[in-house]
Amino acid sequence: MIKLMLLGLLQQRNLTGYEIIQYLNLSHAESWAGIKIGSIYYALNKMEENELIKVESIENIGNRSRTIYSITEKGEHFFERKLEDTLSEVDLNFPNSLYTAVTFLGELPYEKAKKAIDVHINNLEKELKSWKAAEKAKEKVQSKTLPNYMKALLKNGCTHIEVNIEFLKEIKELLSKESFEVHLPPLNKIEKGEKNYES
Repeated sequence: MIKLMLLGLLQQRNLTGYEIIQYLNLSHAESWAGIKIGSIYYALNKMEENELIKVESIENIGNRSRTIYSITEKGEHFFERKLEDTLSEVDLNFPNSLYTAVTFLGELPYEKAKKAIDVHINNLEKELKSWKAAEKAKEKVQSKTLPNYMKALLKNGCTHIEVNIEFLKEIKELLSKESFEVHLPPLNKIEKGEKNYES
């Protein structure tokens, strides 16, 4: 995903690594794109080695230098292919670790389980506020209304967070009403079922 993001930014105009980081911070890319800001310069170096981008120029300002990157023709082809592939791939993006933890929730004492769920809900609510603030921040910086596709993207992200908050609230409520026991069926029944299925 980091290549797609960096090439997409460089498709707009030539940028320094610092400018790329500024744009990613402004858009809260770590939250919604899963991009680690600390890995940007490493990614730029690798992409330069693979000739997807090139150093357009190096500007010296005092005792500092600014490396300005541009996308290459090879990078443009790679970007278009990667963008098309990514748009056509199904990515359900379930919170797998959360689902696993809920499966074995009954193994925790009630108070510990409740506290952990409350912490998770609290963190998601903070994240939701951050996403909602991002829309206002972007509009402020751009001095105009966000395009509808960007509003749809932010709305979709917020909806995912809200759904997870509701899910955790439901699990918390169920926690006080029923036991969370893992029910493993006897393996001999499964094996018989598999033999019937195979025949």
